[in-house]
Amino acid sequence: MKVCDVFEAAEIGDLPINPAKAAGALGIKTVSYGTMTEIYDIDADYLYRRSPFGFSFKSENRFVIAVNENSCGERKRRFTIAHELGHCVLGHTGRLSENRAPTSFEEHSADRFAADFLAPLPVLILCGVESAGEIKKICGISGQAAEIRYKELVQMRRSNFLAFNENQKIAEMFSDFIERYRSAMNR
Repeated sequence: MKVCDVFEAAEIGDLPINPAKAAGALGIKTVSYGTMTEIYDIDADYLYRRSPFGFSFKSENRFVIAVNENSCGERKRRFTIAHELGHCVLGHTGRLSENRAPTSFEEHSADRFAADFLAPLPVLILCGVESAGEIKKICGISGQAAEIRYKELVQMRRSNFLAFNENQKIAEMFSDFIERYRSAMNR
C-alpha cells in the first residue's frame, strides 16, 4: 500500500495529519504502553526493552500500534505512529509473541513512509512552502525532520514532480487544503 492509498482510504486531505486517526480509519488500533500492560498483561519493562518509542504487531488478525506515551514529545509520538503505520501497511508486522525485530530495510522503508505521510512533498510544493520552519509548522514535525524534508522538497521542485501519477493523486486529494493555504499566504 502506498502513501496515496492510505490518504485515500483514510480520507485525508488536510495538514497536519493525525496518524492515529488515519490508523483508526484503516482499522489499526493505537494504544499506549500503559494500556498495553493492562490489555495484554505484559510487563512494562518488556515494552521498554522491546522499543523505547513504539512498535506494531498483529493480534487477532488486526494490526496494533503501541506507543510509549512517556518517552517523547508530541511531534516524536506522531512520527512514531506514522512509522509504525508504515510497518503495518507495508507488511512488516508479525505477532506480539514473535518478538521479531524489523530489518534495516524495513526500518528505512517505514521511516520513508512516515516522512512522505506526515509531510507530502507534492502538497508542500504546491502550497509554495519556502523553508524548513514552514514545513515544521504546517506538518507538525520536528525541526530535524523538516530540514530533511525541505532538502528533498528543493530536489523534487527541480523535477517535473506532477508527471508521476501518485503525486498527481496526492495533489488532487489535498487540492482544497492547497487552495486555502495559498489564499491565506497571499493576504
